Amino acid sequence: MSTFLILDILKLKPGKTPAEAVAYFDSVKPVFDRHGLVRSDVPLTAMKALRGTVEADVVNFWETENPEVSMKGMAGDPEYQAQVPVRDTIFDLDASTILLTKRG
Repeated sequence: MSTFLILDILKLKPGKTPAEAVAYFDSVKPVFDRHGLVRSDVPLTAMKALRGTVEADVVNFWETENPEVSMKGMAGDPEYQAQVPVRDTIFDLDASTILLTKRG
């Protein structure tokens, strides 16, 4: 069976820190786990772009066997929905990039 990697390339809002991003992701980890999204590494602090125009402060890799089911389940989870206001104070989602990739 193929697995998928979701690559979060996230821009922080002014004044926010990678530590706040890590704390947020740690707080929603049980929700992600429940819906088959497994973080394949710790959140990574982006140092600089070596090439290209994508800006990033924090990068995450999430593994799942079914991205559609995982993302819908996560988005509809009341525990996740309760954390959306926190998420929105930390991340500039309009300036962020999320990529779905396939392995295998």
